[in-house]
This record gives sequence, structure tokens and C-alpha cells, in this order.
Amino acid sequence: MALIFVVSSIEVRVPALRHFPLRDKGVHFIEYGVLGWLCAAASSRTWPSATAWRTASFAVFVAVLWGLSDEIHQALVPGRSSELGDLVADALGAFAGTVGWHRFSNRTVS
Repeated sequence: MALIFVVSSIEVRVPALRHFPLRDKGVHFIEYGVLGWLCAAASSRTWPSATAWRTASFAVFVAVLWGLSDEIHQALVPGRSSELGDLVADALGAFAGTVGWHRFSNRTVS
């Protein structure tokens, strides 16, 4: 979460990625996929007796809430912008990361 905050605080220009469509959304998807994975692991270990559905929901909620705060933060940083599409990519990435962790940890979300 701290890494996301720091990276959101600076203007990042990568000319090589200019030709890839949806590059910004892809980066958001990947970084929030990792965050969703980590939040799912942490919530499952913190509450081992909770259902997988409950820990997964909590992990997605925390990651999306952080994504919302990140978009607000970016709106206040010169050279950065805040977009609803980024928040959607954050939410989809968080969901994918959370489901991925539960699949690989043998905890099914049902």
C-alpha cells in the first residue's frame, strides 16, 4: 500500500509503453491484483475460522477502498489525474487477486 502511495505521488512517463492500449488500466489491474492477493492472505490468516467468502469480501473491500483513496490522492498530485476507469481496473484486479489467492490456497469462495 505504501508503494502504491509513493508511485502515485510522482509523475511516471514510460515512452516504450505508449503504443500499448489500456496500459494504464493494465498497470492498475496488476498492482491491485497483487494487493488483493496480499489482503486475502492477511485476512484469511487473521481470521482462520471465518468463511472464505467473508475473508475474500473483506480483502476486496480493503483493496477497493485503498484504490478509491489512491484516485483521490492522484487528483491532488500535479501531473496526475483521477479516473473512474482506473478505479474499475483496481476493483477488477483486487477481485482477481483475491480469487487467485483463495484458489491457490485451497480455500474455495462459495
